[in-house]
Amino acid sequence: MAKPVNSFRKVLTGMQLLGKLGPSLQRRSFVFFLFFLIAVMSGLLLILFSTGVFSVERNKFRIFLQNELGHAAQSVEQEYGVLSVEGVLLAERLSKQIEITLDTFGLNPADLKNNPQCLEPLLGQTVGLLRAALEKNKSSGVFLTLNATVNPSLITAESSRAGLFLKNMEPNVINITFPTIRLLKGPISIARQEDLDLLPQWQMEFSVQPGDFFFTTINGATESDLPLSRLYYWDPGCLMTGCYNKAMLLCAPLIASDGTIIGVCGFEVSAMLFKLQHTPASSPYTRAFTMLAPLVDNTLDTSRALYAGHFAAAPSGDDGFLSIKNPVAGIFSYVSPNGTIYSGLHHDINLYPKGSVFSGNQWALAVLIPNRDLAVKFIRQSRPIQILLLALFIFGVGAAALLSRRHVAPVVDALRKVKTGKVTHHKKTNIQEIDDLMAFLATQDESDALESDALLVQAEEMTQISPLVQSFIENVKTLSPAERNVFELYLQGYTAKEITDKLCISINTIKTHNKRIYYKLNVSSRKELLLYVKMIQEENHKTADDAD
Repeated sequence: MAKPVNSFRKVLTGMQLLGKLGPSLQRRSFVFFLFFLIAVMSGLLLILFSTGVFSVERNKFRIFLQNELGHAAQSVEQEYGVLSVEGVLLAERLSKQIEITLDTFGLNPADLKNNPQCLEPLLGQTVGLLRAALEKNKSSGVFLTLNATVNPSLITAESSRAGLFLKNMEPNVINITFPTIRLLKGPISIARQEDLDLLPQWQMEFSVQPGDFFFTTINGATESDLPLSRLYYWDPGCLMTGCYNKAMLLCAPLIASDGTIIGVCGFEVSAMLFKLQHTPASSPYTRAFTMLAPLVDNTLDTSRALYAGHFAAAPSGDDGFLSIKNPVAGIFSYVSPNGTIYSGLHHDINLYPKGSVFSGNQWALAVLIPNRDLAVKFIRQSRPIQILLLALFIFGVGAAALLSRRHVAPVVDALRKVKTGKVTHHKKTNIQEIDDLMAFLATQDESDALESDALLVQAEEMTQISPLVQSFIENVKTLSPAERNVFELYLQGYTAKEITDKLCISINTIKTHNKRIYYKLNVSSRKELLLYVKMIQEENHKTADDAD
């Protein structure tokens, strides 16, 4: 148990001594080279950042976003603009056709609600117009909703409206020869008459409620005297009862010549059609997707948006809003309520002409990618540079250690020879300062040797002159007590500095005592003083030997 304790004490003592002495020259040199390496690495990193090496992938991603967004925005504005115009024309044609049909029954547009028996023949007369409009345009469906029901006596009459909804099962292809049109809503008799298959989700009438596409369109037209081209409405993210797919609806009011609003008609753009038309082109960013969403207070309403991507593009669990943050290097961040972050760009889409009833409803088209996917891309792009810099740093540390050792080795060797007294045998280090110092120390050693030889010769001569020794002994008796204390400590081998510590006197006092001692003893230096002492000691030994 004692050995570990002693070892620990030795280590602790060594650490304390190292702290007092300071770091070695080799460590100082290593730190110097290390700081130099860090400075060089910092400069290299600054050059890499300033030249845009680390931002190459970000620039590529921004160019990709700009290209995709520019193409998609132009396509969406053109397609939706065409559907808006076609929807207004369809509303005008249907309104005229309905008025003509009502006139054959001797009815006015205002009498439509009170004559449910005429609804089915009236709808039968509009099938041709609806079918032609669907086959002409790239739309997933076309619909007509009348402001009346075939069963006004039912409890659900307030939320039920008669109409037709034709679905195109291949909405991305205009196929006049073999149309793939199915009936989603409307009387079965019309389906038989027009040889239309029913969809599994078929319903007799539309189910409407306040705030949906039907009432929003009618209320907008009722409260305005603007022309029909300023009254249409794009309903976002509509999911009709019985429908399995989210869609956007272009809704145009049916206004009779006397101003009576008969109903609503328009086109459907399903989520599938939007995906087929606006999925981003194949690229390294496999999870990039396009989103068309309402823009509200610098946020994107994802709950009513349409998505297009190679995979499941809709943000999982983000049925809410994406907050738009300030761009960094030209790329925006979009943050969901659950903390998911997307990177991308967006562009405002004008779905309405200026001065229309719904022109205040803003839309935006965005091309986004999950931020973690982009981060992985950036890391992979910069990984070779990171590995190179790491390797360079490791090599630099090793080189610093080697250079510091080789740089300090001649100095350490010179100091070792100074300690062992082998200065005269020192080889040149080709370091001017070290070689000059060693040459100077060698010269000093030679002079000290000569001086020592001279003193020995003098001592031999003085041993032959006994009266001088006797005179020295007599002079010692003249020393004062303070001077004698100093003299005796000199005899014991103490230096002047050690005597000051032992007698608690200043160095100036020691110098004063030395002058008086040298004067009274008739010597010129400490060496001569010690020589006399040595002679006395030899005489004493000689006398003792003779007595024996």
